[in-house]
Amino acid sequence: MKTIHSILFCGLVAAALPAAAAGVRVTNSVFVQEKTSAADGTTHVALVPARRVTPGDRLVYRVAYRNEVGQPISGMIVSNPVPAHLVYRGPADGSPAPEVSVDGKTFAPLGQLEVRDTHGVRRALAQDVKAVRWRVAGAVPAGGSGEYSYEAALR
Repeated sequence: MKTIHSILFCGLVAAALPAAAAGVRVTNSVFVQEKTSAADGTTHVALVPARRVTPGDRLVYRVAYRNEVGQPISGMIVSNPVPAHLVYRGPADGSPAPEVSVDGKTFAPLGQLEVRDTHGVRRALAQDVKAVRWRVAGAVPAGGSGEYSYEAALR
């Protein structure tokens, strides 16, 4: 069984992967939340591929991975920066909460992070998040796959 300590996925393109992770395929997808009203007055929210977005639109970033190594991989970490033109909003429905980072180096739950601003040190807010990451639980079997998602809004 191979052990991979970290895999870094940047933006919408997979970055250089460690040699042990060369057989892990990663795809990123961006969706916009589209709301429609039904005749009965209810509102339905659907995720549609983001082709055109405007400030304030709610987006869902989905990071999917697949083990194509041919043997189980353990200790995998999936990490993704939050683009500068987006504001992190939290985990998407059905996805576990990621650890987040306000500096791209230190990751923890949002409530445990602080930032320094012109008034001193304060508790980090969602708009301070610069990167997200998830620790994949257990070993990913050969051919195994999974995905994580987070919500963001266009500034």
